[in-house]
Amino acid sequence: MAIQLKHAHPARWGEAAMRVGRPVQLVTWTASTVALGALWAPRVLPGWPLALAAVLVGGILLQGYVTHGLNDLYDWDSGTDQVNVGNYLGGSRALRQGLVTPAGLMRLVVVAAVAGLALLAWLASWRGAAMGAMGMVALASAVLYSLPPARLCYRPLLGEWLGIFPPMILGVLAAGWAVGEQVSMVLVAVGVLQGVICNASVMQHHVVDIDADWQATPPKRTTPATWQRVYGRAGAEVPAMYSALAAVLAAAAACTLSPRLWWSCAIAIVSGVVAIGTRVNDPRDRNVRDWLLKGLAVLHALGYAVLFGLGIG
Repeated sequence: MAIQLKHAHPARWGEAAMRVGRPVQLVTWTASTVALGALWAPRVLPGWPLALAAVLVGGILLQGYVTHGLNDLYDWDSGTDQVNVGNYLGGSRALRQGLVTPAGLMRLVVVAAVAGLALLAWLASWRGAAMGAMGMVALASAVLYSLPPARLCYRPLLGEWLGIFPPMILGVLAAGWAVGEQVSMVLVAVGVLQGVICNASVMQHHVVDIDADWQATPPKRTTPATWQRVYGRAGAEVPAMYSALAAVLAAAAACTLSPRLWWSCAIAIVSGVVAIGTRVNDPRDRNVRDWLLKGLAVLHALGYAVLFGLGIG
């Protein structure tokens, strides 16, 4: 790719950091995940607000700067983010706009990783080794998601199940552990449901990026891209199938663990309907539905806040 990067001026580091962090995705996947863990915590211990805040900050560092920073670097290098100019959520655009150089972005990733590890060590010293173990597994998934040679996001199924799913379920468990140092079956169930629902929203995002992903070197063979190429289908079936899986799991959990979990089933069904209706040849429709699935992931957490506040279920 021959697109030239403008020189990054130090005064634009603030804008670069905001863009790389991608606030929409942080609200969608980090804040909602931490909120669910806190809501479903089996018990409450003294000092839980500080511990929960540490988990949230750690999640922001992990997703916002380690995951997104590495993904920006290697998606730029492969060319998919250089081709993908018409989709609002395709990369942070910090490199394209010259807000930061590749070397500067890598420094930001390293600083975020070191800060995250320091925070994790402190949190583990307070809330126990289980917290440290969860954080290290989540960090490994975040790094391997984009970093060669693993480059999980360039491989069908591995990207979502080894790169996305572990940090999502562990985010719920870590938040619950920070609040009460206990894990219940319902907390695990909520973590699994959040992970699958978030997988659906990420796959919807990849539907938006299919054309650019196939032009990358190496090709970014996400599950929707592979599904479209191998089976000759639209690609939107993939997020719909993940939503259907979430709906089935939520229904089973609602019947056996807590009737409140019917809310997850409802969100999953709506997500599936939104996804399967995607007009993949219409850029505007693809982007709108990408936004809708992200909004539904946030609504998943907000709905539980209302149910708990009203004492329903």
